[in-house]
Amino acid sequence: MVTFRLRNPFVLSAAVVAALIYCGSLKLSPSQPFMSSIRESDLTGVEGSVCSNPVMISSGKYYSVKLRTFSCSGYCGGSSVTGSASGILTVFLPDEYVENLYPGKLYSDSDSGGVLAEAGEILFVKGRFSDSRRVFYAAEVFAHGHEKSFAGHIKHFRALCRLNFRRLMYSWGKAGGLVLSLLSGSRDFLEDGIAEAFMLAGLSHVLALSGMHLSFFSGIAGFTGKLILGKRFSFFSGTAGTVFFIWFAGFSPSLFRAFLCFLILAACNFSSCREPDMFCILCCAFLIHVCIFPEDVYSAAFILSYGALAGILLFSDFCRKPFMAFAGEKLSSSLGASAAAQSATAPLSFLLFKTFSPAGIAASVIVSPLISFFMTFSLFSVVLSLAVPFLSSWFGIIMNGLYYGIVLIVKFFAIIPCVRL
Repeated sequence: MVTFRLRNPFVLSAAVVAALIYCGSLKLSPSQPFMSSIRESDLTGVEGSVCSNPVMISSGKYYSVKLRTFSCSGYCGGSSVTGSASGILTVFLPDEYVENLYPGKLYSDSDSGGVLAEAGEILFVKGRFSDSRRVFYAAEVFAHGHEKSFAGHIKHFRALCRLNFRRLMYSWGKAGGLVLSLLSGSRDFLEDGIAEAFMLAGLSHVLALSGMHLSFFSGIAGFTGKLILGKRFSFFSGTAGTVFFIWFAGFSPSLFRAFLCFLILAACNFSSCREPDMFCILCCAFLIHVCIFPEDVYSAAFILSYGALAGILLFSDFCRKPFMAFAGEKLSSSLGASAAAQSATAPLSFLLFKTFSPAGIAASVIVSPLISFFMTFSLFSVVLSLAVPFLSSWFGIIMNGLYYGIVLIVKFFAIIPCVRL
């Protein structure tokens, strides 16, 4: 099998490309680099369409968004001028502008005036360009509506859905913060210290939108379609559930990796390839991902996502054998897969975070099924709460009971000492 994989053109190509990239021999540029007719150091304003979800940076003072730019302003020869711009620019928006529309935040309903910083919304920002970080620090933000096209209206509808979903989750308290993180990728309402507890327990992948979430939605939608429409429609309903989840949550490096694997596997099934090699599929997804979003290859999410899945596919059978002595077939398979993923990403974890959590091997086996049940019940609760609003508070009580049970287990694994450099 090893010899076959090494001879496979996708595996060989992926190995060569990865080696060239991470050895520094191959330098990748962003797929849509930012360019402007005004010198970057002289920029004072940029206008463009948001093309990412807002994410709070570590300082807590700004939200980072990607802006697909089309105009700019600045100084040239001592005079204020306007010019054209193109490409994607990372913009840091002050938290008071973004949180103005969010419930329960410091700047909620403040007089600063909020902006809907979601994909498809057009923003004009005033501030300064940081050449060292290649980002634009906004001091003032102005909303200019949304893209006036069919796609723009769909994006605006998505933005409103995400905003109202955020408000519903806020009404559920701490449990709602976890649901919001699991279903939309936003950690704005997570209880203080919970993200760190998941990291110390070796469970950071649970909070990162990835193949686990994609498989969950695909499975739920496929099962629902099978019950309602019959078995032959389960694939189409599963695909619809997958597309809806990605549309609502937005792409992250790990989620895009999972989506590419899903598409390639679906193509294999349609072409009567009944037993495709998943590692070859992963390598093919890697090559496509590098071509479409070359800027992702240096992110921790990209490296850990591909590394963990590669470890599972290559080493899970080997790692399963030690557990066979005291665990059954099913449990040993789960422990083996978890151990393979943790072992494959341990060097990367040391390199990126200077730490590694061995507790994650057992924690993943215990917590992942609980998270899947939590997500299933949360979806059921959201649907019924939207249909019958007075039930929302009761579902919130149940969700918080489940939440505290999960958090108790996560914190137990979090106190197990990590290996640190």
